Amino acid sequence: LSTGEKLAAALVLNRPDWLAEMNYTLAETIERVGPQWLALIPEAARVLEYEDEHAAGKA
Repeated sequence: LSTGEKLAAALVLNRPDWLAEMNYTLAETIERVGPQWLALIPEAARVLEYEDEHAAGKA
């Protein structure tokens, strides 16, 4: 993954520890990811949460 993709994944998965490991602050991450990708992050997080809930219900 590119750095931008890693940062976006950390935001989607709510992993500030990953940002810290990459030596990025939240503000730097937002700037690096950019407005187009940033706009997609809330929906991606909802989709992942929905999938996790469905997987847990089927287990």
